[in-house]
Amino acid sequence: MLDALAYPVSLLMKFWHWLLSLVVPGDSGIAWVGSILLLVVTVRLILLRPMWVQMYSMRKMATLTPEIKRIQKEYKDDRPKQAEEMQRVYNDAQVNPLSGCLPMLVQIPVFLGLYHTLIGFTPRGMSIQEAAAQSNGAFGPEQVSQFLSAQFFGVPLAAYIRMPREQLESLAQGTSTSTVLIMCVTLFLLAGIATWINMRNSMKRQERAREQAKEEEKLIEEAERAGGPVVDGEVVAIDGNSDAADEAKKESAKKEAAKKDEPEVPDFAQVLQDSMGQSMKIMMYVFPIFPLVGAFMFNFPLAIGIYFLLNNVWTAVQSHLLLNRLEKLLPTGGAAGLPPSAYM
Repeated sequence: MLDALAYPVSLLMKFWHWLLSLVVPGDSGIAWVGSILLLVVTVRLILLRPMWVQMYSMRKMATLTPEIKRIQKEYKDDRPKQAEEMQRVYNDAQVNPLSGCLPMLVQIPVFLGLYHTLIGFTPRGMSIQEAAAQSNGAFGPEQVSQFLSAQFFGVPLAAYIRMPREQLESLAQGTSTSTVLIMCVTLFLLAGIATWINMRNSMKRQERAREQAKEEEKLIEEAERAGGPVVDGEVVAIDGNSDAADEAKKESAKKEAAKKDEPEVPDFAQVLQDSMGQSMKIMMYVFPIFPLVGAFMFNFPLAIGIYFLLNNVWTAVQSHLLLNRLEKLLPTGGAAGLPPSAYM
């Protein structure tokens, strides 16, 4: 199965490597790091439109919260009608609570394919000389040999922390295990920090969005309960009639008491957003350590660390540009964050 995922990824990398080889030596670190960078750029550009749709839907659904609450209240005793009205609101706003699955579904196979391709350059049970004579996905023996010769700041791209000493010596004479360890830990640690920073910033934006939505909902509910204008949370006189204001307060208290006895009707979109928020909190601490754990437990080569770091730098730049555009279309004080699929 991984072979099927690895071949298209290696084919895309091969194309970019071939193109860069017209300018720089094919066995240089620049050619191979550049091909990884262009792989990231290609995949993220392909997913740019689905990612935008996902972010737009998340932001749009947040703006629909007051209307959704109104429908829940109005049709609390008619669940089919309530679902129909909520779907109508989503359709009119051209949003789908389930939109945006494509970015996550695509990026996971891309990562698995890249991982399988990169470890395929140094298969277990083979010497470096034997591996250099083998094909790897779309790469022929010539490209395999060039990758095995490529280095990043003096460390082979194919090297990993637990690589046997004999293999490491065959890749680059004089390169010590401690040098590989320092370079890999530094790179994977930077990738993890970049992941955490991106996810933390996104979580802060989402928290501000939820707080703002709650404030807006509170003001709307106060105005509806009072039957008149609300100033600093207090109902003022209605048409100069303080008795009417007092009556509105009493009616508001009755409605509030009745509301406590009503079963809360779940909002699918809100449940989905809350679930995504909880997932983000978990992933904010899991995703950053994944590269470093993989470097020790799954023999992630140095090239994988470069992929993680470049992908997160791209995420930071892309999120800044997309959120700026989104803020102009649906202003909420820069509150919406990125979906989890942005960090793969």
